[in-house]
Amino acid sequence: MIPRSTLIRAAARQLTTPAPSERVMSYSERRLLGFSADKMFSVVNNVAEYPQFVPWCTRADVRRISASVQVAELQIGFPPIHEHYTSRVTSLEPNVVRSVCTDGRVFNVLETTWRFGPGKPHNPETTMLHFSLDFEFRSKLHAYFAHMFFDQVVKTMVGAFLKRTEQIYGPPSFDHFNSKAEVLAYKH
Repeated sequence: MIPRSTLIRAAARQLTTPAPSERVMSYSERRLLGFSADKMFSVVNNVAEYPQFVPWCTRADVRRISASVQVAELQIGFPPIHEHYTSRVTSLEPNVVRSVCTDGRVFNVLETTWRFGPGKPHNPETTMLHFSLDFEFRSKLHAYFAHMFFDQVVKTMVGAFLKRTEQIYGPPSFDHFNSKAEVLAYKH
C-alpha cells in the first residue's frame, strides 16, 4: 500500500505542473459604449489605479518607459490564490491599450486588448469597444480555479471599467449597461 503522504505529494505535483497550451481561455466582445474613446482610453490606460476598481487586482506598481509603453508589476487575488506578475502595456492614444504578461511566472499566456473605434454618428460621446482577453495559467491548480470562475471574470471585467469611467466622468450618453455585448469569441 502506498503511504497517504506520498499520494498527496504526487497529486500536488500533478496539479502544479504547467497546463497544456490548448488550455488557453479566450473571450472577446464588441459593444457600443456611452463614453468617448478618449475617456475610455484614459481609464483603461491608467494601470496604476487598477487596484481601486478592478476586481481581484490588489496592487499595481507601474513604471513608464515612454509615452506609449508602461511596465506594470501587478498582484491579483482570486481566493485562495494570490500571485503577482509583470505586464508590458502598450497604447496608441486614444484607440488601443494592449497588455501582455512578460514574465511567465503565473501565466503561460495573458493578453488583454482594448480597442476603441467610432461610435454613433453625430455623437462624439460614444465609442465602439472591441475587448479581448486570452489567458492560460501555468499550473493546473490555477487553471482549475480559473475555469470555475471564468464566466464571472469576463462578465465583471468590462463592467468594472465602465463603472470607473462613470465615477470619473459622470453618466454615459446612453444606458450602455443595459445594451447587450456581441460576444465574438468564448472558449474555456
